[in-house]
Amino acid sequence: MLYFVFFGGSSVTMPDLVGKSAIVAMENLQQLGLLPKVEEVGSYQMPGVVLGQLPEAGDKVKRGRVVILRVSSGGERHALPDVRGMQYESALSKLEESGFIAGDVLRIYDSNVPPGVVIAQSPAAPARVPPKTRVNVLVSLGPNVGDNNVFPLPNVTGMNVEEAKKVLSEVGLFAKNIEYVDTISTQQGVVMSTKPRDGTQVARGSQVTLIVSSGKAPQKQPSQEVVRVPGAAVSQDVVALPPKPAAKEPAKPEGERTQQEEVKTEKPQPKPADVSGQKGTDEQQAETKQAKVRYPVPPLSRPLELVIKATDKRGERTILSKEVKGNEYITLDIPYTEQLVVTIYLGGEFVWEERYF
Repeated sequence: MLYFVFFGGSSVTMPDLVGKSAIVAMENLQQLGLLPKVEEVGSYQMPGVVLGQLPEAGDKVKRGRVVILRVSSGGERHALPDVRGMQYESALSKLEESGFIAGDVLRIYDSNVPPGVVIAQSPAAPARVPPKTRVNVLVSLGPNVGDNNVFPLPNVTGMNVEEAKKVLSEVGLFAKNIEYVDTISTQQGVVMSTKPRDGTQVARGSQVTLIVSSGKAPQKQPSQEVVRVPGAAVSQDVVALPPKPAAKEPAKPEGERTQQEEVKTEKPQPKPADVSGQKGTDEQQAETKQAKVRYPVPPLSRPLELVIKATDKRGERTILSKEVKGNEYITLDIPYTEQLVVTIYLGGEFVWEERYF
């Protein structure tokens, strides 16, 4: 008994305190004759939760020893965006803009998700986590073509060149040919389309041409008057059409023409002004312009309704109303009189408005 009191009872086994409240953990340590010391650590865990301990659970320690408890301090938290369903490059930009750090990327085959689209993320959203938290993502490689030599061409529209090359290379395709298109509607270096188009049956080892945005405004065509607004979300091309040629009068018999000429020569009669006819002609000549509206749909996690309305001298009218998916490219030719206002709504929210003259 003397040995137990003076020697055997001088050490205790460390309990497992991780996940417990800091108050409860300190009480347990004090009951064992240990001295707790708290160190606060920034974490997305709830404040006051024990994240770690030193010595670790199960270690033999002497009574009176100091035990360090690493406790969550909570701290500043930001809303973590949900990037599932987005292209990887767009998801990466979204995370960095929100103050987070891109973590590990795991790629798997998934026949239900297009290549390059984020399937899952960790930590999962929605959640409020500390800034600069590493976010790991799971990205689809598209369907596993296996040993098949012919398969549908994956959709790489909306990716940057390097990401598109990597996705195509992983399914056995090559993208060495790149054609640049002058446009300010799509960010520089982003793939706008491919040759052949996505979904086309291609053989393993085939060459794919990438149509990529140069980020530059197209050069002005000599036969067209082009008006562009730098940095606009919509590409505006206003084309002035040539006036319609006047209708030719049908040829008349020679005798009748001679008689009319004689009458005009003898005594020309002034004709009353035809106001209604002149008005109709003016309106017909005024409507000689077309607005070429180009709108690249941004990456979306789900389809949304796109509504494009046009307002000119004749009033407001809906040009387009349909459900669109992310990265679609909408092109419309809208005839108008004098001036035109084009308004775009996506998912019921105002996106852009532009005037054409």
